[in-house]
Amino acid sequence: MGTKAVMTVEEFAGIKTADTEDYELVEGELIPLSSGTLLHAKVRRRIERMLEDYFAKHPIGEPFGEIDCRLSSDTVRRPDVSVFLGELVQQLNLNTIPAPFPPDIAVEVLSPSESAIDVRRKVRDYLRAGTKEVWLLDHANGEVMVHTSTGIRVVQGTETLESPLLPGFSAAVNELVATNVR
Repeated sequence: MGTKAVMTVEEFAGIKTADTEDYELVEGELIPLSSGTLLHAKVRRRIERMLEDYFAKHPIGEPFGEIDCRLSSDTVRRPDVSVFLGELVQQLNLNTIPAPFPPDIAVEVLSPSESAIDVRRKVRDYLRAGTKEVWLLDHANGEVMVHTSTGIRVVQGTETLESPLLPGFSAAVNELVATNVR
């Protein structure tokens, strides 16, 4: 029986090769990230743009697309969009990876290649690390699932995605996850 090589966040951050650019570190193990589809990229770009527009009017935070975030001493996740609010934004060193703490909101665009087990594990990792909300954008089913430490809220179709963390932010789910909107 073999043993798995275990890596720390510091070791992971110290490796700067093309071989590790498409990996997350989960409980010390390198886990490959799957390539996103064009649709995945389109939905991710749309939510990031909506959040950027929101923060331009409400300067309480900042969104970042596809950056590594430290969740624990042996776990680094890369949300599709990470939202940092308030003082956390001021604590970020824009030249250092990974971000030294979890985002306040982690946004993941679901892909057909992701298993339900993997998605649940990501949500669990984010919430355990202190992320306040995890948004799962499911374009295949036209819904957004908002996970918090107290439960899950599903927003569908023409319903509006809102968050107590983002006063005044609202987006119609069907616009967020639309497959034909530019």
